[in-house]
Amino acid sequence: MPAIQPARLRKQAHLLAEHFDNPEAFVRSLHYLFEYYADRTRRPGQAGSPPPLIKSYNIRPPILKQLLIEIVPLSVEHPIKGLALCDRLWEEPYFEFHLLAINLLGEIPPNPPEDIISRVQSKMNADLDPSLLDHLLQFSLDKIRSKYPKNYTELVSAWIKSGDKFHIQMGLRALLPLIQDPCFENLPILFNMIQPLVRSSFPALKPDLLDVLTALANKSPSETAYFLQHNLAAPNAYDTAWIIRQLLNEFPPEIESNLRKITRKQRG
Repeated sequence: MPAIQPARLRKQAHLLAEHFDNPEAFVRSLHYLFEYYADRTRRPGQAGSPPPLIKSYNIRPPILKQLLIEIVPLSVEHPIKGLALCDRLWEEPYFEFHLLAINLLGEIPPNPPEDIISRVQSKMNADLDPSLLDHLLQFSLDKIRSKYPKNYTELVSAWIKSGDKFHIQMGLRALLPLIQDPCFENLPILFNMIQPLVRSSFPALKPDLLDVLTALANKSPSETAYFLQHNLAAPNAYDTAWIIRQLLNEFPPEIESNLRKITRKQRG
């Protein structure tokens, strides 16, 4: 594994970008570049992040970053060619190729948004490497979330209402960046999405559901408390009291005290 020389890397990335409109040549040259920089001393199970579930060149982050510096402007200017390159990169069974495709997909203008959404949906499955799955949710939909919030919420709502545990989990995780966006204020639509889960949900989904409710409690304690209190009174609220008790410390003291009293009455 050679040391990274910034000037040399910039030149290599620039030469690679010349194949932007020829995905086959780009992929072939990218393999050569990754072979050059591959870290073959790292072994699966060593300290640090878990090893990828698919083959990996163990490329260091500055290399991928420099590649994106070169090809993102081209993809913004020529989005159709950028999408074609993403598709071809994804065909290669290597972690870095998938990661590059995911990051590139998140930079391409979503006009129309369906071009991005359809690709995210086709890539998202339970067998995907967990790290790639996180990147897919976090980066690939970033522009959809900011420029087409209606499309984004419809997509997430469809996942949450699917009845499939994997897609529900992905939907819950996709809600977090939306809640954390200071410009997003339509919390009622999110409360409506998660209401059935707050009343009763699969045990495996509860950590992600609690993450969402924690984010909501931090963003709007009073609205979240009202939502939880309302659901506690529902006849099928099998999990609501337990959920409230897990979240008590996330609320200001006055709201926490009120919720605590309500759950005690419900228990009694």
